[in-house]
Amino acid sequence: MTVEVHFRGGRQLARDTARRLVATLTGRAADDLGLARGVFTVMGLAALTDIKADFVRKARGGVGEDGVKWKPLSEKYLAYQRRFGSREKAKLKKAAGLGRAHRTAPGNREGLLTVAQLKRWRGIYSGLLRRFSVSMPIREAKAKAAACAWIRLKQEGARTMLEVYGHRQVEILRDTGVLLNSLSPGTLTTGPQPSYQKPDGDGGQEQVFDLFDAGVMVGTSVAYAAAHQDGIPGRLVARPFLPVGAVPKVWLQRWQDKTAAAITSAAKLFFEAA
Repeated sequence: MTVEVHFRGGRQLARDTARRLVATLTGRAADDLGLARGVFTVMGLAALTDIKADFVRKARGGVGEDGVKWKPLSEKYLAYQRRFGSREKAKLKKAAGLGRAHRTAPGNREGLLTVAQLKRWRGIYSGLLRRFSVSMPIREAKAKAAACAWIRLKQEGARTMLEVYGHRQVEILRDTGVLLNSLSPGTLTTGPQPSYQKPDGDGGQEQVFDLFDAGVMVGTSVAYAAAHQDGIPGRLVARPFLPVGAVPKVWLQRWQDKTAAAITSAAKLFFEAA
């Protein structure tokens, strides 16, 4: 990429000005005009743009530009732990042929049995428990009796939360939107000295966007971010939203293009002020 910058002055002054520009952009000279700050702000914004796009791509089940594909959410998590949207449960129940009467489960919990089905389940369970407890420990007898009772009810048309809610379509790590928002590009004001405003909304102020004399650092300070990025052995699978190891080449190329354009603008202003 070749850019022409018109300058009125001698060659030596031009060389000296160019050296000062390089020194300013590399943190070896004071950034009196705020030009380096503007360049690094553009660079950070470009990085966040790619990070967010890859996050959304992975959340929808795709492969990121870093070659990473997130493990899908388990049916158990979708049925019993992941929050539901407005009227989502009602729509899923209707699609499964269930209605308002299907709302209970054993143990006085929320479920998808009618009162009559729950009574039927309890009758089957209690009969089997008496029989199983004669030949096995009570804990095992209860588990086996419950499993058999569910098999019988399902044969008679009952539906479980795992069946009805465990296959719903949701985006991974986008339950509250806080983590994604903390990694989303904010607002860049244009002008001689661009400034950056973090995203509005939950998580926006937990974004890391730190400018240094010779660079910028972006990321997130959301409390649970590291656990999802790195995983917790035996408890939580890793779903990295930041590159692990080398940054994707396509990202580096885009960052280079954005940074080159910003440096061009900075150079023009720098030489005009010389």
